[in-house]
Amino acid sequence: MPAANAEEREKKIKTLASVGACGANFALGLTKVLCGVYTNSIAVISDGVNNFGDVFSNAGAAAGFSLEGKKASKKFPFGLGRLEYAVTLFMALIVIVVGGVFAWQASERFFYHPVVTFSWVQFGVVAATAAVKAVMAGLFFAEHRRFGSGVIKAQALDSLLDTFITLFTLVGLFLARYISFPADALVGLMISAVMIAEGVKLLVPAVYKLIGGADEEREEALRALISAHKAVRQARIRLFDCGAKRAEAFVSLEFEQNLTEGEINAVKKAVKEGAEKEGISVIFTEKEEL
Repeated sequence: MPAANAEEREKKIKTLASVGACGANFALGLTKVLCGVYTNSIAVISDGVNNFGDVFSNAGAAAGFSLEGKKASKKFPFGLGRLEYAVTLFMALIVIVVGGVFAWQASERFFYHPVVTFSWVQFGVVAATAAVKAVMAGLFFAEHRRFGSGVIKAQALDSLLDTFITLFTLVGLFLARYISFPADALVGLMISAVMIAEGVKLLVPAVYKLIGGADEEREEALRALISAHKAVRQARIRLFDCGAKRAEAFVSLEFEQNLTEGEINAVKKAVKEGAEKEGISVIFTEKEEL
Protein backbone atom coordinates (compact mmCIF):
# COMPACT_ATOMS: atom_id res chain seq x y z
CA MET A 1 0.00 0.00 0.00
CA PRO A 2 1.46 3.44 -0.94
CA ALA A 3 2.59 5.53 2.04
CA ALA A 4 0.11 8.33 1.25
CA ASN A 5 -2.84 5.89 1.21
CA ALA A 6 -1.67 4.25 4.44
CA GLU A 7 -1.46 7.65 6.20
CA GLU A 8 -4.90 8.62 4.93
CA ARG A 9 -6.35 5.32 6.15
CA GLU A 10 -4.70 5.76 9.56
CA LYS A 11 -6.13 9.28 9.85
CA LYS A 12 -9.61 8.04 8.94
CA ILE A 13 -9.51 5.18 11.47
CA LYS A 14 -8.32 7.43 14.30
CA THR A 15 -10.90 10.10 13.46
CA LEU A 16 -13.79 7.62 13.27
CA ALA A 17 -12.71 5.97 16.54
CA SER A 18 -12.75 9.34 18.32
CA VAL A 19 -16.13 10.28 16.81
CA GLY A 20 -17.56 6.91 17.90
CA ALA A 21 -16.17 7.40 21.41
CA CYS A 22 -17.72 10.87 21.46
CA GLY A 23 -21.20 9.44 20.83
CA ALA A 24 -20.69 6.58 23.28
CA ASN A 25 -19.52 8.90 26.07
CA PHE A 26 -22.52 11.18 25.57
CA ALA A 27 -24.88 8.22 25.93
CA LEU A 28 -22.99 6.91 28.98
CA GLY A 29 -22.91 10.34 30.60
CA LEU A 30 -26.64 10.91 30.12
CA THR A 31 -27.42 7.44 31.50
CA LYS A 32 -25.29 7.96 34.61
CA VAL A 33 -26.62 11.45 35.33
CA LEU A 34 -30.22 10.18 35.14
CA CYS A 35 -29.34 7.28 37.45
CA GLY A 36 -27.54 9.69 39.80
CA VAL A 37 -30.52 12.05 39.97
CA TYR A 38 -32.85 9.12 40.72
CA THR A 39 -30.64 7.78 43.52
CA ASN A 40 -29.47 11.26 44.69
CA SER A 41 -25.86 10.04 44.45
CA ILE A 42 -23.25 12.75 43.88
CA ALA A 43 -20.71 10.05 42.99
CA VAL A 44 -22.87 8.71 40.15
CA ILE A 45 -23.68 12.22 38.91
CA SER A 46 -20.01 13.25 38.97
CA ASP A 47 -19.10 10.06 37.13
CA GLY A 48 -21.67 10.94 34.47
CA VAL A 49 -20.46 14.51 34.09
CA ASN A 50 -16.94 13.11 33.76
CA ASN A 51 -18.22 11.29 30.68
CA PHE A 52 -19.59 14.55 29.29
CA GLY A 53 -16.10 15.97 29.69
CA ASP A 54 -14.85 13.03 27.62
CA VAL A 55 -17.29 14.04 24.87
CA PHE A 56 -15.39 17.32 24.40
CA SER A 57 -12.06 15.50 24.61
CA ASN A 58 -13.06 12.99 21.94
CA ALA A 59 -14.45 15.75 19.72
CA GLY A 60 -11.18 17.68 20.04
CA ALA A 61 -9.21 14.53 19.24
CA ALA A 62 -11.34 13.88 16.14
CA ALA A 63 -10.79 17.47 14.96
CA GLY A 64 -7.05 17.15 15.55
CA PHE A 65 -6.79 13.86 13.66
CA SER A 66 -8.76 15.25 10.72
CA LEU A 67 -6.20 18.05 10.38
CA GLU A 68 -2.97 16.21 11.18
CA GLY A 69 -2.58 14.94 7.64
CA LYS A 70 -2.54 18.44 6.17
CA LYS A 71 0.68 18.97 4.28
CA ALA A 72 3.19 21.71 4.94
CA SER A 73 2.29 25.05 3.41
CA LYS A 74 3.64 28.57 3.25
CA LYS A 75 1.77 29.54 6.41
CA PHE A 76 2.56 26.26 8.20
CA PRO A 77 5.98 25.17 6.89
CA PHE A 78 6.19 22.28 9.37
CA GLY A 79 2.61 21.06 8.88
CA LEU A 80 -0.04 20.79 11.60
CA GLY A 81 1.36 17.79 13.50
CA ARG A 82 1.84 19.78 16.70
CA LEU A 83 -1.91 20.34 16.84
CA GLU A 84 -2.08 16.98 18.65
CA TYR A 85 -0.31 18.56 21.64
CA ALA A 86 -2.86 21.38 21.75
CA VAL A 87 -5.70 18.84 21.70
CA THR A 88 -4.07 16.93 24.58
CA LEU A 89 -3.75 20.20 26.51
CA PHE A 90 -7.43 20.91 25.93
CA MET A 91 -8.36 17.43 27.15
CA ALA A 92 -6.23 17.85 30.27
CA LEU A 93 -7.84 21.19 31.20
CA ILE A 94 -11.34 19.72 30.88
CA VAL A 95 -10.45 16.81 33.14
CA ILE A 96 -8.89 19.10 35.78
CA VAL A 97 -11.78 21.59 35.83
CA VAL A 98 -14.46 18.87 36.06
CA GLY A 99 -12.50 17.11 38.79
CA GLY A 100 -12.18 20.34 40.80
CA VAL A 101 -15.89 21.17 40.58
CA PHE A 102 -16.95 17.78 41.84
CA ALA A 103 -14.29 17.68 44.55
CA TRP A 104 -15.98 20.78 45.96
CA GLN A 105 -19.47 19.30 45.66
CA ALA A 106 -18.41 15.99 47.19
CA SER A 107 -16.69 17.70 50.15
CA GLU A 108 -19.90 19.62 50.92
CA ARG A 109 -21.69 16.33 51.53
CA PHE A 110 -19.50 15.67 54.56
CA PHE A 111 -21.34 18.51 56.32
CA TYR A 112 -24.86 17.49 55.36
CA HIS A 113 -26.01 13.98 54.57
CA PRO A 114 -28.72 13.77 51.90
CA VAL A 115 -30.44 10.42 51.59
CA VAL A 116 -29.10 8.16 48.84
CA THR A 117 -31.76 5.85 47.40
CA PHE A 118 -30.43 2.46 46.39
CA SER A 119 -31.97 0.63 43.42
CA TRP A 120 -30.76 -2.60 41.87
CA VAL A 121 -32.00 -1.41 38.47
CA GLN A 122 -29.85 1.73 38.58
CA PHE A 123 -27.00 -0.28 40.05
CA GLY A 124 -27.14 -2.71 37.12
CA VAL A 125 -27.36 0.07 34.53
CA VAL A 126 -24.31 1.85 35.95
CA ALA A 127 -22.43 -1.48 36.10
CA ALA A 128 -23.19 -1.99 32.39
CA THR A 129 -21.64 1.41 31.60
CA ALA A 130 -18.42 0.24 33.29
CA ALA A 131 -18.33 -2.77 30.95
CA VAL A 132 -18.78 -0.48 27.94
CA LYS A 133 -15.90 1.71 29.11
CA ALA A 134 -13.67 -1.35 29.55
CA VAL A 135 -14.35 -2.38 25.96
CA MET A 136 -13.59 1.16 24.75
CA ALA A 137 -10.28 1.13 26.65
CA GLY A 138 -9.31 -2.17 25.01
CA LEU A 139 -10.09 -0.83 21.54
CA PHE A 140 -8.12 2.36 22.12
CA PHE A 141 -5.10 0.44 23.46
CA ALA A 142 -5.18 -1.75 20.35
CA GLU A 143 -5.19 1.40 18.21
CA HIS A 144 -2.29 2.86 20.19
CA ARG A 145 -0.20 -0.27 19.62
CA ARG A 146 -0.96 0.02 15.93
CA PHE A 147 -0.46 3.76 15.39
CA GLY A 148 1.54 5.01 18.40
CA SER A 149 -0.53 8.19 18.86
CA GLY A 150 -0.26 10.13 22.14
CA VAL A 151 -3.87 11.30 21.87
CA ILE A 152 -5.11 7.74 21.30
CA LYS A 153 -3.10 6.61 24.35
CA ALA A 154 -4.66 9.44 26.40
CA GLN A 155 -8.15 8.30 25.36
CA ALA A 156 -7.27 4.70 26.22
CA LEU A 157 -6.01 5.63 29.68
CA ASP A 158 -9.02 7.86 30.24
CA SER A 159 -11.41 5.04 29.33
CA LEU A 160 -9.57 2.62 31.63
CA LEU A 161 -9.62 5.17 34.46
CA ASP A 162 -13.34 5.75 33.91
CA THR A 163 -13.94 2.02 34.25
CA PHE A 164 -12.36 1.96 37.71
CA ILE A 165 -14.06 5.22 38.67
CA THR A 166 -17.45 3.68 37.88
CA LEU A 167 -16.60 0.55 39.88
CA PHE A 168 -15.69 2.71 42.90
CA THR A 169 -18.92 4.63 42.37
CA LEU A 170 -20.88 1.38 42.55
CA VAL A 171 -19.15 0.51 45.83
CA GLY A 172 -20.15 3.85 47.31
CA LEU A 173 -23.72 3.46 46.08
CA PHE A 174 -23.97 -0.03 47.58
CA LEU A 175 -22.48 0.97 50.96
CA ALA A 176 -24.96 3.83 51.26
CA ARG A 177 -27.61 1.18 52.05
CA TYR A 178 -25.88 0.01 55.24
CA ILE A 179 -23.80 2.81 56.81
CA SER A 180 -24.54 6.35 57.93
CA PHE A 181 -21.07 7.62 57.01
CA PRO A 182 -21.25 9.57 53.69
CA ALA A 183 -19.43 6.89 51.68
CA ASP A 184 -20.98 8.35 48.54
CA ALA A 185 -19.23 11.67 49.21
CA LEU A 186 -15.93 9.95 50.00
CA VAL A 187 -16.02 8.00 46.72
CA GLY A 188 -16.94 11.18 44.84
CA LEU A 189 -13.97 12.97 46.40
CA MET A 190 -11.63 10.09 45.49
CA ILE A 191 -12.91 10.14 41.90
CA SER A 192 -12.29 13.88 41.69
CA ALA A 193 -8.75 13.55 43.08
CA VAL A 194 -7.89 10.86 40.53
CA MET A 195 -9.35 12.96 37.71
CA ILE A 196 -7.27 15.99 38.71
CA ALA A 197 -4.08 13.89 39.00
CA GLU A 198 -4.63 12.33 35.57
CA GLY A 199 -5.35 15.74 34.08
CA VAL A 200 -2.08 17.11 35.44
CA LYS A 201 -0.20 14.09 34.02
CA LEU A 202 -1.59 14.94 30.58
CA LEU A 203 -1.11 18.68 30.99
CA VAL A 204 2.59 18.79 31.90
CA PRO A 205 4.05 16.97 28.84
CA ALA A 206 1.63 18.75 26.49
CA VAL A 207 2.74 22.18 27.75
CA TYR A 208 6.40 21.08 27.63
CA LYS A 209 6.09 20.14 23.97
CA LEU A 210 4.06 23.19 22.99
CA ILE A 211 6.62 25.62 24.44
CA GLY A 212 9.41 23.94 22.51
CA GLY A 213 10.87 21.42 24.95
CA ALA A 214 13.61 19.15 23.61
CA ASP A 215 12.48 15.94 21.91
CA GLU A 216 15.07 13.83 23.73
CA GLU A 217 13.65 10.47 22.66
CA ARG A 218 13.90 11.10 18.92
CA GLU A 219 17.21 12.91 19.26
CA GLU A 220 18.71 9.90 21.07
CA ALA A 221 17.31 7.58 18.40
CA LEU A 222 18.96 9.68 15.68
CA ARG A 223 22.24 9.83 17.61
CA ALA A 224 22.22 6.04 18.00
CA LEU A 225 21.62 5.66 14.26
CA ILE A 226 24.62 7.90 13.51
CA SER A 227 26.85 6.18 16.09
CA ALA A 228 26.35 2.87 14.29
CA HIS A 229 28.62 4.23 11.54
CA LYS A 230 32.22 3.90 12.80
CA ALA A 231 33.45 6.44 10.25
CA VAL A 232 31.68 9.24 12.17
CA ARG A 233 33.82 10.77 14.91
CA GLN A 234 31.33 13.34 16.19
CA ALA A 235 27.79 14.49 15.48
CA ARG A 236 26.08 17.76 16.29
CA ILE A 237 22.27 17.68 16.18
CA ARG A 238 19.53 20.29 16.40
CA LEU A 239 16.15 18.59 16.26
CA PHE A 240 12.81 20.38 15.93
CA ASP A 241 9.61 18.58 16.98
CA CYS A 242 6.93 18.94 14.27
CA GLY A 243 4.42 16.58 15.92
CA ALA A 244 4.14 12.96 16.93
CA LYS A 245 4.81 11.75 13.39
CA ARG A 246 7.46 14.16 12.14
CA ALA A 247 10.61 16.03 13.16
CA GLU A 248 13.20 18.13 11.36
CA ALA A 249 16.88 17.65 12.28
CA PHE A 250 19.89 19.71 11.26
CA VAL A 251 22.97 17.51 11.52
CA SER A 252 26.69 18.24 11.25
CA LEU A 253 28.98 15.20 11.00
CA GLU A 254 32.71 15.04 11.63
CA PHE A 255 34.32 12.06 9.87
CA GLU A 256 37.51 10.07 10.34
CA GLN A 257 40.39 11.21 8.16
CA ASN A 258 41.22 9.67 4.78
CA LEU A 259 37.58 8.98 3.85
CA THR A 260 36.68 9.47 0.21
CA GLU A 261 33.84 11.70 -0.90
CA GLY A 262 31.94 8.62 -1.98
CA GLU A 263 32.26 7.00 1.46
CA ILE A 264 31.08 10.18 3.19
CA ASN A 265 28.07 10.45 0.89
CA ALA A 266 27.23 6.78 1.50
CA VAL A 267 27.15 7.35 5.28
CA LYS A 268 24.98 10.45 4.90
CA LYS A 269 22.57 8.60 2.64
CA ALA A 270 22.28 5.71 5.12
CA VAL A 271 21.67 8.10 8.03
CA LYS A 272 19.08 10.06 6.07
CA GLU A 273 17.18 6.93 4.98
CA GLY A 274 17.28 5.42 8.47
CA ALA A 275 16.02 8.64 10.02
CA GLU A 276 13.15 8.88 7.53
CA LYS A 277 11.87 5.53 8.80
CA GLU A 278 11.64 7.12 12.27
CA GLY A 279 9.80 10.15 10.90
CA ILE A 280 12.85 12.43 11.07
CA SER A 281 13.82 14.55 8.09
CA VAL A 282 17.59 15.13 8.20
CA ILE A 283 19.31 18.17 6.69
CA PHE A 284 23.11 18.06 6.71
CA THR A 285 24.90 21.30 7.42
CA GLU A 286 28.30 22.63 8.36
CA LYS A 287 29.54 22.61 11.95
CA GLU A 288 29.68 26.40 12.15
CA GLU A 289 25.99 26.71 11.28
CA LEU A 290 24.77 24.79 14.35
